[in-house]
Amino acid sequence: MEFQDKYADFFETVHPDYFDQKLFVPGFGCEESKYALIGEAPGANEVKQGKPFVGRAGKRLDEILSNIGVKRSELYITNLVKVRPPNNRNPTKKEIAAWAPLLREEIDSVKPEIIITLGNFASRQMLDTSKGISQIHGRIFTREGLKIMPTYHPAATLYDRSKGPELEKDLRKAFQKEESGQRKLDDLT
Repeated sequence: MEFQDKYADFFETVHPDYFDQKLFVPGFGCEESKYALIGEAPGANEVKQGKPFVGRAGKRLDEILSNIGVKRSELYITNLVKVRPPNNRNPTKKEIAAWAPLLREEIDSVKPEIIITLGNFASRQMLDTSKGISQIHGRIFTREGLKIMPTYHPAATLYDRSKGPELEKDLRKAFQKEESGQRKLDDLT
């Protein structure tokens, strides 16, 4: 079923100021996933391909997922705001509020065991906090019955390489793929 058909009630009520079909990117992925990843808003590559996290940040995310043995096909990925803001600016509070009912419907439909928020915007919104991502990443919080783990946005690792290992560590924890510290016999030879 097409995304807009599935959530038709929302699309009948969303204010036209916040919806532009040409800039719209739906949530995508496994709708029975234990994991939902939530970002901020689509970028130019996402609009072009019609899927979230397919640009440079998405490629970085895929690389880290591969490192820890997680397939994108096992995940549900979406954004707070489903329409790319003009000039790639940050989404406004009004835009986030306009799309919040749809995000809630997505979460209710997927029923993930844990939500992984990518970056400051998604983390602050989902946790209703003003704390920055560097203060809260890698910890699991419960809000409104949802387990939420904030982590760095993959784009941040493109500009600050020191955040890459932190993002990978956080994702290992979220996906329960933490390294035990044990080494394989092959590693010792």
